[in-house]
Amino acid sequence: MNTLSRLSICLGFIAALAMAPISLAAVKIDSIAAIVNDDIILQSDLSQRLAQVQLQFKSGKVKSPGIEVLTQQVLEQLIIENIQLQLAAQKGVYIAAPTLDLALERIAKSNQLSMLQLEQAILDSGETVVQFREKIRQELAIKEIQETSINARIRVTEREIDRYLASNQGQKLADSEYEIGHILISLSEKPDAAELATAQQKVKQVYAALGQGESFASTAATYSDSLNALEGGNLGWRKGSQLPTLFADPIKTMQVGELSEAIRNGSGFHVIKLLNKRGAGVQSTKQTKVNHILVLPNEIRTPNEAQALIEELHQRLVNGAQFYDLARAFSDDANSSANGGDLGWINDGQLPKILQDQVNALADGELSAPIENMNGWHLVQVVERRTKDVGNENLRFQAKRALTQSKFSNELENWLREIRNEAYVEIR
Repeated sequence: MNTLSRLSICLGFIAALAMAPISLAAVKIDSIAAIVNDDIILQSDLSQRLAQVQLQFKSGKVKSPGIEVLTQQVLEQLIIENIQLQLAAQKGVYIAAPTLDLALERIAKSNQLSMLQLEQAILDSGETVVQFREKIRQELAIKEIQETSINARIRVTEREIDRYLASNQGQKLADSEYEIGHILISLSEKPDAAELATAQQKVKQVYAALGQGESFASTAATYSDSLNALEGGNLGWRKGSQLPTLFADPIKTMQVGELSEAIRNGSGFHVIKLLNKRGAGVQSTKQTKVNHILVLPNEIRTPNEAQALIEELHQRLVNGAQFYDLARAFSDDANSSANGGDLGWINDGQLPKILQDQVNALADGELSAPIENMNGWHLVQVVERRTKDVGNENLRFQAKRALTQSKFSNELENWLREIRNEAYVEIR
């Protein structure tokens, strides 16, 4: 409970006790540990968290600070969390039940537990399942408001991206992976003319077989002298930096499905085929032009009202209303509402999974049904699709994301300090 209601309940309870025909000494009143803006932290909250922290120190066999220092630190932790939860509520951060269920499933899986086993472990720890769900809901809300607030503060310049891509880290990022098929026609260390002619003839047979539609795997099994010939000559996935120069140079300019010319070295003649390619430097990607409307619950719109509004907007669009007009009038997506909901061209996989799955299932021009996720309610519409060469854009996007992540921790500390200084806090 993160509003004035908790303070009101506490004061109302005290007032009721004053009028009740019983002794106050017989009733244990939960006192206020701190007032934070319009909310409170109860002494019971502080005592519970303090006990949890002390148990962690004990189980980790780490010496705990003195009780006064520890109490002060734990109270400060609760204050910071409370401020963030208040900000999340103000910004309309809403953790839907399906999102919370998914988070609990991940917790169970990471601990190799079934959901029933997780629930039992929660009960064994002294918490109820309801309390545990609320704790996870608060953690997700804090994570969401942190990411939203911090990412809006971080600036990454084009020059920073250039420097990053030129660094060792950037070079690793740009290092594509290749799946390569390989056929070797071997030669002895000092082949005579007859051996050389025989090998060259065998190379011609290889190209002839492949040209007639024979699969690379069966051709390798028939002609290759390589140790993996019976496995179809597949070298598996290799980073460009891990390839011998003999293969690395030609593979960079090859298209998926293309054969190299015969490459000779001391071992013999090599024929390679680029079977597949992946990584930040991959040259083409599928893109979809998407329109989007977002409706968030907030201080004046309940979750049920948000759902009712998105359903009304969906029906109006089905009846012929213009997406552009409704997005400008009703969408809470600050990035697209001014443009009538136009998100522009979105790379495959760039949207949150629940939205990406819907976009993938829609035909060009088709409108989705209302979609609920942790950010609220969504409508998406596919305008058109294309395949675009975005190798360089991909690299720069990945570099920008890496730089943003590297700046996140420091900016988070600054942001937490600022919101703490701006908040009204009275410690009782």
